[in-house]
Formats: sequence, structure tokens, C-alpha cells
Amino acid sequence: MKGFKIASPDTGLFTSEQTLDKDGKFEGYESRCVRRKDLLETIVKELPLGTIRYSSKVAAINELSRFKLVHLADRSIIKTKVLIGCDGVNSVVAKWLGLETPVSVGRSAIRGLVEFPDGSGFDPMFHVNFGGGVWFGFLPVDEKTVYWFCTFTPSQVPTCQGVRCGCSSHFS
Repeated sequence: MKGFKIASPDTGLFTSEQTLDKDGKFEGYESRCVRRKDLLETIVKELPLGTIRYSSKVAAINELSRFKLVHLADRSIIKTKVLIGCDGVNSVVAKWLGLETPVSVGRSAIRGLVEFPDGSGFDPMFHVNFGGGVWFGFLPVDEKTVYWFCTFTPSQVPTCQGVRCGCSSHFS
């Protein structure tokens, strides 16, 4: 990723561009979008067979010299030098690291990947458009794959207040 392209909330057209190295602070800096599957496959190839455990609920973590003792919910204990925690919002790993408890920011999000068999043609820039409480953006992962997202603040469900709107409360 080389920078950002920002769209106007009024027109939807990209009106400004910001490179990551605009003032020399990020010289040599590189940012990439990586598929989780590709990252996991790369890690698996580099580690001895059987060193990765999936779907294992971490119950507690203790230190033993240079090692960590990872206590799992099934009562097994793993002695390890490296622990990659992907245990969700109530993470035992995050608590052990001393990270703050997550808080709700009141926004919802959807995201995904789209494949362009003939190439997307997008610059390696983070494209973003926001306005009216909605943020939409996309970032090329590679020549043919684009990561996209949309975040928003869910609105209150409107009430009918006596207006015939098609909901079942108006029919007898």
C-alpha cells in the first residue's frame, strides 16, 4: 500500500490522495494487506508438523523461564516459546499481555474479498469514502484480489406511529 485515496462524501469521486511518505516520516515503510489463509499456510510450512493447535480454548497462561505454559480448557498444558492468540473478543491471551478490555464503539461492519479474474486495475492505495455515518473502503491485496469493508452506526428502528406502513400491527 502506497497511501490513501479519499472520496468526497458529496460526490463519491476521489478528490484527494495522501502518500504514506509525504513528509519523509515513513521512508522505507511498507504496508500490505494479507489474506489470513495465506498467512496461516506460510506459518504452517515453516513449523514442525503438529506444533499448531486449532480450536483450543485457552484457560490460563503461566511463565516458566523462557517458556509459557498454556493451560487449555480440556486440561492439557502446552509448553511453548511462541503463542499466537486468535481467541476472540474475550481473549485470555490479550488479558495476559495486559491489553485493555475491548469496548463497543457502537459501529457495525461487513467486509470481504472480491476476485477479479482479469485483474482489478486499482492502484495499491487504500481507497476510502465516508459520510452520513457510513465508511466504505477497499484495498487491493494483489493484482486480482480486493479487500472491501463497510462500517456504519445502526440506526434506531423507526416506529409506525399510526401510519399504514405494511407492518402486521396495522392489520386486524
